Amino acid sequence: MPPPKSTADTMRVIGALSTVGISIVLAIVIGAACGYYLDRWLGTGPWLFLLFVVFGIAAGIINVYRTAGRFLK
Repeated sequence: MPPPKSTADTMRVIGALSTVGISIVLAIVIGAACGYYLDRWLGTGPWLFLLFVVFGIAAGIINVYRTAGRFLK
């Protein structure tokens, strides 16, 4: 049976995992904003916007994977 964790350790883990949702949203918003402004600057229509939204989604998923990997060991 593993030793019980202290309250401080539990709160530290909860705090780190609670940032996952914010990081996903932030990655998508940053990607969308970059794509939008590049589309306006280059006149390429919605293509860069869509591409950078996909990059933002991928970055968010990678961040979730890394964060979960730290705590599931």
